[in-house]
Amino acid sequence: MSDDTAEGGPEDGRPYELTEMTWRDVEAALGRTRTLLVPVGSTEQHGHHLPLGVDVFMPEGVCERVATRTECLLAPPVWYGVSPHHTFKPGTFTVDSETFQRYVFDVCASAGDWGVEHVLLVNGHYLAQDPELEIVVRRLRTERDLQAFHVPLVSVFADAAREVRTTDVSFHAAEFETSLMLALREELVRMDEAKRVDPPAESLPLTDHDAYGDNRVGWALSAADMERLTATGNVGDPTEATVQKGERLLSEAVENVCELVEALEAGRTD
Repeated sequence: MSDDTAEGGPEDGRPYELTEMTWRDVEAALGRTRTLLVPVGSTEQHGHHLPLGVDVFMPEGVCERVATRTECLLAPPVWYGVSPHHTFKPGTFTVDSETFQRYVFDVCASAGDWGVEHVLLVNGHYLAQDPELEIVVRRLRTERDLQAFHVPLVSVFADAAREVRTTDVSFHAAEFETSLMLALREELVRMDEAKRVDPPAESLPLTDHDAYGDNRVGWALSAADMERLTATGNVGDPTEATVQKGERLLSEAVENVCELVEALEAGRTD
């Protein structure tokens, strides 16, 4: 490899993608950025119509676009998450909450050892593992002096979701996730097998089976709960998903994350 390649990044790759870089490429890249994006997801069932990798494909797609625009670094995704409620269908992997926290913390802390100052944990398995990532962020800030952020996709595309939605319930593998996958990996979406699954007509006060519903108290579902809720694996109506909705969600998520990255980079000191 030439000296120019070592200074500029992979000759025929993406200069932000860590897995395609050498250590010399990374060393050179740290001269232009100290920000690392870490896509965090899970490998779990997403109904009849979506693949197991949805919760990684979504944040990875957002992060790739953010890294292209801002020239920050992109880490390999975290493929395994806290998914015990989806183990009622085959193909789902789950790890213990404490194991997940320790693993993600160690990944980010090691990046801090070689010069990263800002870490964004871009979470595609939002709602379910938000508590774990909030703890990881707190520990990274207090124990490693890293500027760490938990970035749930459901938050950074919230305005677009409310603008484009045509269903009352989007809980799991429904309108939002299916639309995003149509925009990102349409070849993996089986719209002819998508099924509408309505949640129970009533739920406890302050809880709701919707990403933007009346979820005002902490609650969680077990695998037995999910099995009672849905035979297909999804909850909500994925048949209302469109590429156009997905592109709108994707655009807002990228814009919002770019804004944070650019602010962090503008404020850093070497």
